[in-house]
Amino acid sequence: MGFFRKRPEIDHVEQDRKLQQAKREGSQRLNAIRDRIGDGTATREDMRVFNAVVRRGRRK
Repeated sequence: MGFFRKRPEIDHVEQDRKLQQAKREGSQRLNAIRDRIGDGTATREDMRVFNAVVRRGRRK
């Protein structure tokens, strides 16, 4: 039975590295969206993502 199985070990260093990489990618994506908004070439999806990020930033 699986009741007494041990959890797999968590590699905290690897987990932190993945988190930092995801933050970098998100920041790069948001900067690209901001550039497209400034150029006037933003799509509806770009505006949706941008507004969601801005609203989340205000809510604390």
